[in-house]
Amino acid sequence: MGARKSISALVIAALMAGLIIGFVFGLVLPTLVSSQSERVLAYEEVAALSAVEAAARIAAQHGVDSLEYGQAYDTLTKSEKYDGPGLAQSMPIETKEAWLSWMRANRGDSPAFLEQRWKLAHDFVESSELKRPEDVRAFLLASREHFVREQNRGLEYADTWLPIGYGATITDPDVVAMMTTTLNVNPEDRVLEIGTGSGYQAAILSYLTREVYTIEIIKPLFTETDILYRDLEKTFPSYGSIRRKLGDGYYGWEEYAPFDKILVTCSIDHVPTPLLKQLKTGGIMVLPLGPPGRQFIMEITKNVAPDGSITLTRRDVYNGLGVRFIPFRNEAGASYSASSEDS
Repeated sequence: MGARKSISALVIAALMAGLIIGFVFGLVLPTLVSSQSERVLAYEEVAALSAVEAAARIAAQHGVDSLEYGQAYDTLTKSEKYDGPGLAQSMPIETKEAWLSWMRANRGDSPAFLEQRWKLAHDFVESSELKRPEDVRAFLLASREHFVREQNRGLEYADTWLPIGYGATITDPDVVAMMTTTLNVNPEDRVLEIGTGSGYQAAILSYLTREVYTIEIIKPLFTETDILYRDLEKTFPSYGSIRRKLGDGYYGWEEYAPFDKILVTCSIDHVPTPLLKQLKTGGIMVLPLGPPGRQFIMEITKNVAPDGSITLTRRDVYNGLGVRFIPFRNEAGASYSASSEDS
């Protein structure tokens, strides 16, 4: 019989301790690190960590240049832009079956989300948050699943806002629908959006007009969404018609003014004077107006009298129902208020 080797209690204890340490570092620690990396950063945290560096890292990962404030993504000339409204008009929406058949034959959307998108759109038709056929078509063509960030997979068509990082959110789809319908966009309108965010709202607008202009102030978010558009426009060419700029939306985009319609997707307690100046006579601005705790979605129509005086017609589109949007901030991260308008 050969000799039996015995293992001392000390060695066994050391092995057990090694297994426990390995388990902690191999399973628990990565989970903690992952949860921290996916946690939504507040605007102030982003500023402290240097948004410039964050944007540069994102850009480097995707092989594109990191833009500086005031720079814009150049799109095609108006005559060369993809006819998103024309595509929308050709899409049947009389029945779900006809729409599904057309989408499967003509689009590159994931079939997994089509039924959810159809249901959500028709929920909003019933609630009158989508009214015009043009708006229904634009909503049905914009794939919300592409703009919801990775940490919220499974909630692509939930009727709620979702975090997209940097203290920003993708707006509730019902509010997006209501603001779109209120804006009443026509195919030849020039539309300015303040607050690109995830890119979802401008994607919808690109099926209503070929003249969409959008501004984002948070640099890493701008870079992320710009890269997303560049990737998506290979399959959805109307997104290539969206002209986007990194900068402070409070001052609008004077180079392309005046605008027929202006949509603001961050809250403020007054109507920004520079945006009002860039709105055409008879033009419509839609924005969440009110203090930080609660706002109201307002439709502002600009009227100019023969003597040159300007009057504004205001309408609360939800008839007293309050909403909450992230604040309208400047490049330093401070919220705009009526008292600081001219500072």
